[in-house]
Amino acid sequence: MTPPADAMPPRPDAPDPLDSDPDRDGFRAVFSRIIGDAEHPLTWSVPLGTIAGIRVRVHLLFIVYAVAQVLWSIKVGYFGPGYTSLAMAILFALVLLHETGHCLACRWVGGEADEIMMWPLGGLAMGHPPEDWRAHLVTTAGGPAVNALLAPITAAALWAAGRPGAILFNPLEIGPLLLTQIDSWWLTALWLLHALNLALLAFNTLLPIFPLDGGRLLEAALWSRMGRRRATETAATIGMAGAGALSIFALVAEHAALLGMAVFCGLVSWSEWRRLRAADDLTEGYGGSLPDPDTEARRARIQARRRRRERQAQAELDRVLAKIARDGIGSLTRAERRTLHRATHEKRSGGGAD
Repeated sequence: MTPPADAMPPRPDAPDPLDSDPDRDGFRAVFSRIIGDAEHPLTWSVPLGTIAGIRVRVHLLFIVYAVAQVLWSIKVGYFGPGYTSLAMAILFALVLLHETGHCLACRWVGGEADEIMMWPLGGLAMGHPPEDWRAHLVTTAGGPAVNALLAPITAAALWAAGRPGAILFNPLEIGPLLLTQIDSWWLTALWLLHALNLALLAFNTLLPIFPLDGGRLLEAALWSRMGRRRATETAATIGMAGAGALSIFALVAEHAALLGMAVFCGLVSWSEWRRLRAADDLTEGYGGSLPDPDTEARRARIQARRRRRERQAQAELDRVLAKIARDGIGSLTRAERRTLHRATHEKRSGGGAD
């Protein structure tokens, strides 16, 4: 007979579950306080300040990306750190505008927006819209809407400056194209504003991958058809597949920055998918499943309609029976006879007399 586990003496080589590493715990506490949750890559950021009651944080990926771009420009000798720093400053401003659009849209639909997360492709405004797919759709679309409104303005400015050929370009070749656009500082800044804005709009909306706006837009669209939980799981699965395809494309195109974005987005999509699966595993042990407010609401509406039809059918049957008692069965119309026949058939199918 084996004694209970709690009565057995611990093995000498077994780690004590109550034993903790003070250095590791201290590092985690400092990391979480400054950077965010160590196990959640979406929170890895540093605080920047507060604007109109909205906290602004810069994701570590943005900082790494900006520094890498400046250092790379020095190494390859394209256009130097000056123009690269200008590009990073413009990208920062565009992302801030993009995220502000998310926050304003969230507040417009009655939600709360208290934090902006800055990273190269935007899409990390920490808003809390109402639990409705339309509210989430509007909140998500608020960011790209800012870029879409800015695009014709910068295009018109380039046209007026005598640079109509610079309006359309390959978004994967902004760096090499900058060599052909370098003129005065203000013209270079204008073209960078136009090019980076369009690139941000395209990559962020056309790729259905979490945490990009394309992934959130897909989630909201699916939510309207299948409920929140299934929509999130489906969008996360599509996001993982999309991130894999984007990684392959980046490897073939030898585009390091795009590969980094693809890997990060794949991790976020996988994290979202794993979170839902973990919740399912937790509830299955108790004979339940993860509740979906949309599915429950839809089921309640269906049941309400069924009960309403049953009450109407019973009221019509009571009227027909009252007419038979008063005027005889010969007084029934064809429609009333069908009602009586249907009720009799349902009664027999339901198990006969009580």
